[in-house]
Amino acid sequence: MNQFERFQDAINLENTEDKKFVVNPNTNYFVGNTPHGGYLMAVMHKALTNILPHSTAISSSVQYLDRIDAAPFELEVETFKISKGSSSGIVKLKQNSKTCTTFTGTCSDFEFMKGYDGLSKSLPEIFKDKDKKDYVKMNYDKISKGFTPAFIQQLECLVHPDHAWWNREPDGNENNEARCCAFLEMEGGTPDQFCLSFYSDILPPVVSNKYGPLGWIPTITLTTHIRQLPSTPEVYADFKASDINKGYFEQDCNIWDLEGNLVASSRQLTRILKSEEKLS
Repeated sequence: MNQFERFQDAINLENTEDKKFVVNPNTNYFVGNTPHGGYLMAVMHKALTNILPHSTAISSSVQYLDRIDAAPFELEVETFKISKGSSSGIVKLKQNSKTCTTFTGTCSDFEFMKGYDGLSKSLPEIFKDKDKKDYVKMNYDKISKGFTPAFIQQLECLVHPDHAWWNREPDGNENNEARCCAFLEMEGGTPDQFCLSFYSDILPPVVSNKYGPLGWIPTITLTTHIRQLPSTPEVYADFKASDINKGYFEQDCNIWDLEGNLVASSRQLTRILKSEEKLS
């Protein structure tokens, strides 16, 4: 199987009863011994669209409540509203009878949407300042062998050379932005809505580009809007943050296809654990 097909296989759902599914998480999409947050989002996203009558989750929000083990888990879907143009509901991820993650989403159908187009968000200037051949393959193994998480090895990820913090000396980060831009591609297919959910949390926390490796930086919440589906297999992602408050920061992401269409945007609230100790 190619990368795109492997991803589709990894988000496969087993329907056990009405509005309930069982998932055996694929360890290729893990961070250490825990499923990656974007991977979980994609799985829950798929469960919601399997139940609601509209095809695409155009807006969703995930709350990561508790750690998930490398073991099967259940997804329970509850419908909130169904109307002509949209429908909404919630997916609860349960493991050992405990709710660990929730996914709330609103679905609609792009093919039937009508309305005015304007105020388009163009690819950022940074997209033009370096040739793609100068971008760097994401690989942290220079820091420590085997350090690169499994999930990032399931796609082609080329990072802007100014954001490849793992290639710099520890004291060479401070003047850099809290930002990470990258070309992303799963070989073998054009990204669907589930790939976009995965991509919305795909890059390392952007504070690493300013402060270097800070250990585990967990995501608390992640909200994603899918604006349209990509027309190119490869997309360009721009992640950035501008404020840290009591160890928490918001990380904003925009994703474009290479025709210049904004296809998705996201915002997540993330926490730097023991931030005073690490950054003071």
